[in-house]
Formats: sequence, structure tokens, C-alpha cells
Amino acid sequence: MAAPTVISRPQKWSLDGLSTELLVLILKQLADVDSTSLSTARLVSTRFNAIVTPLKYHTLRMTRYIIAPQAEIYFPDGIANIYAHTRHVKVDSNVNAVYVRKILDNIERLSSISWRYVQDDLRKGDFWVPSDILPRRHAQSNKVKLYIENLPLQDFRSEQHNPYLRAIPTTLLVSLKMATPTPLLTTRVGSLKGLLLNSRQIETFWYDDRGQGTQFEFSGNERLPPFRELHLRSYDWNHTATTVRKHWDFSQIRCLEMANVPLGPFLRSVSFVDFRNLEVLRLDDFNVHLPDTRWDITKGLYILIRQIRGLVDLKFTCDTQSFPIDGILQHAQSLRSLCFRDYTGFSDEHRRCPTLKLEDLDTMSYALVELRVLELDMDEKRCEPHHFLRVLCNFRRLSTLTLHTQTILDPLEDTDTSTDLDFERSMQFLSLLQAKQGIPWRSVTINVGGWKPLMVRRFSAPWREQNNRGVYAERCFVMERQENGALIVREQLPRGAS
Repeated sequence: MAAPTVISRPQKWSLDGLSTELLVLILKQLADVDSTSLSTARLVSTRFNAIVTPLKYHTLRMTRYIIAPQAEIYFPDGIANIYAHTRHVKVDSNVNAVYVRKILDNIERLSSISWRYVQDDLRKGDFWVPSDILPRRHAQSNKVKLYIENLPLQDFRSEQHNPYLRAIPTTLLVSLKMATPTPLLTTRVGSLKGLLLNSRQIETFWYDDRGQGTQFEFSGNERLPPFRELHLRSYDWNHTATTVRKHWDFSQIRCLEMANVPLGPFLRSVSFVDFRNLEVLRLDDFNVHLPDTRWDITKGLYILIRQIRGLVDLKFTCDTQSFPIDGILQHAQSLRSLCFRDYTGFSDEHRRCPTLKLEDLDTMSYALVELRVLELDMDEKRCEPHHFLRVLCNFRRLSTLTLHTQTILDPLEDTDTSTDLDFERSMQFLSLLQAKQGIPWRSVTINVGGWKPLMVRRFSAPWREQNNRGVYAERCFVMERQENGALIVREQLPRGAS
């Protein structure tokens, strides 16, 4: 007698059958995609509501509706969830500190406060400072981390006590991002230096000026805390090696970004060994207009980059012809974002911009196995564009590309405005890039003639005449992949342009 045939029925699968830990991970990712989706997920079941509620209230921005005295009467469950589940709070300086303080005093396990200044004066009108909102138990516990954004840069040397130190609990401060000072080029930063010297737990510092800016003046045994993340814009770095060794501490640095900073003095004054654990390095030299310094700076950059163990993000401008690519290849196993540009650029159509050799680009395309984002120069007079673009298609994990090129227009020729030569050339480039291998393109940008979001057009009389006719050397074309997978191409216009 034949054995009976057993037919197995497919098991029903349900999200509710997953472990709580796995559901938390899924719902966190769902919140990253669409934060409003958590409100819907709470309605699925009692279990989902219990899982989602702590996620929904984990981070809270204080609004006048939440801190209003009537909120506890009309929304008792919401306020109770804030007290039980909120860990991170975001506060603007124009909300009522008394009401905020009451909310914070009842939050059971507060971990951090992000404070954002919304005015340009530390003590103007009815605005508040961080020390006004912190209950005593949080201020004394040293368990709450304080993040400050847009702190106005002011000089208080005429006052007996530094108001920064009265306004900000320095024992809690871990991140400080300055507002751009008004007026620009503020040379008096003594009060800011005093705040940093007293903030021994600080890890992140952003200084943002315009123009060439200023620098700290040190005395005695003053020594800045060991920043992990340092961003300096328009900081006039002219410190000596002795000053840096005595007053700066780069032992914990992981992210360094400098824009409009004189890199020559910086590279000569620091010890490269201190930067061996850097993960992010972005450098923009202030003295790009001084050709005599370029070779020395490029050499210094190469030595610095070779000292670093494994960069994830690297952005710098140099004399690319004298920068050996083994400096980049050293980070092949870790590098995910690279911007490698030459000082020359494309702002002058009469100058040829050095371009990576085809064999070097080919080597990089196979060696940089983790690279996702790439920004390069490509001068058609220095390479064969078709071959150059085909090699770019060999970066298997690359998904975002920015390519800088020169305009093919000649301002002295009578340009036919019915034919857009730079547009047609850019479309040819984008068409050739369709042969991409591996991960498909997410975004490709063709930057023509040194285009910038805040554009200053070329000054010569022939170009001014062309500009009056609506013909420009500076253009920007972007190809982007949409959610449905389709690629669209658009022209990016400068800010303020219609």
C-alpha cells in the first residue's frame, strides 16, 4: 500500500511574528524614510503601539503648543509620553524658558539638548540662553549633552565676566557651531576662546566667517580641548609650530574641514602624525591666487594624506600634476567620497586645466572599490573625452558624479543663439555615461565654465556683451534618477536667476 502523500501548506507570514528587536529596527528605518508613518504604524495593534510610541517621542522639538501650560490638560497622554520616552530635545532661543524648563524637569531620562539661536544678539529682547532652561538636576548630573547652533559671535572684553560662560553650561557642552558674524571679519574672538577653554567636554567646533577672518591669540598655558570635529571657514591660520604644539590638541581629531584658510602656514605648523586617525578631510586653500605656493602646498597635502590610515571622505584642491595618485590609492578600501580638483579650474577659457591621465583614472576605477561620490576636472584639450567618460563608467559602486568642464563658446565669435552648444555637448557627455557598470547613476552633474550657485559672471568686455544677449560661459546640467527609476535632465540656475 502506497504511503499517503503529505501536502504542506505554506505558512502564513506576518510582521507580528517578528521579534520586538527586529521590529524596532524596521520601524526606525521606516521613520527615516517617512517620519509621519509612525503615527499610522501605532494603529496596527496594541503591540505595535507599545513599540512605536518610544520611537515617536524619542526626539522632540519644543514648540509653543507643547510647552503651553494648557497642554497637560488637553493632551495628558502626549505629555506623559514625552516625560517617559523623550531622550533628545531641540529648543530655539525664542521660546519661553520657564515653560521649557518645566517640561525638561519632568523628562525621566534626558540625554541631550540641541539649542539653536534664532537672533544675532546674545541678550536681545525676550530671548533666552541655555542656562535658563536647564533644571538643576540635569545641570549637575553631567549626563546631559548640550549642542549649540548659530551662537552669535560677540566680544565681551569690556565686561568683568564673560557672558558666554554665564549663558552656557560649559561642563555639558559637546558641540558648538557659530553663526556667521555681523559685521563680517570679526577680529575679536577672545570671549569665544574663553568659552572653548572652559568647555573640556566639547568635541565639535564650527567657526564660520567670510573673507580672510581672524585667529585666536594665546598666552600662558592656555590649551584648547581635543576636538574630534573641527570646521574653520575664513580663519586666518598663521600660528607657528610652537604655538600649535602648546595651545592646540589634535590627538582626537577625526574630521577636519577648512575653507578659505591659508593652508601653507597650517601645513608647516602642525604635526602630521596627529592626524593619522582622520576619517574626513576637506581642505580649500585661501591662497589659490599665489602660484608660487602651490607646489609646496601640494607636496604638504600629499605627505599629510599618506600619513592618514583610512579616509572615508577626501576633498582637496591642489596642483594635480604633481600629486601622485598613490596618495589617494592608499585609502582604496575605505574611501567613499572623493573630490580631486586642480587649482586652475575653468573660470578662464584661455587656460588649460590639468586632467587626470587616462591610465591613472583607470587604475582608480578598479582600486577604489568603495567609492560612491566623485568630483573631477575634465578639460577636453587635455584628454580624449569619450575615453575619459568610458573609464568613469567602470567605477562599479560610483553613483554620484560631478564633472567640471570648459565652455566651448568663444566670446569673440558671433554665437548663434538658436543653437545651445554647451547644452548639446553636455548631453553628449551624459549619453556616453549611460554605459555605466555596476550600480546605476543616482546623479550626474556637468559643471561648465566654473559655474557656482552664487554666480559672478566673467568680466571681460566680449563676455559682458555675450551675457547681455543671454549667452553665458557658466552653466550647470544635472541628470537625476527619479523614484520610478527614470532619469531626467535639468539645468541648475544660479540663485536669484529666473
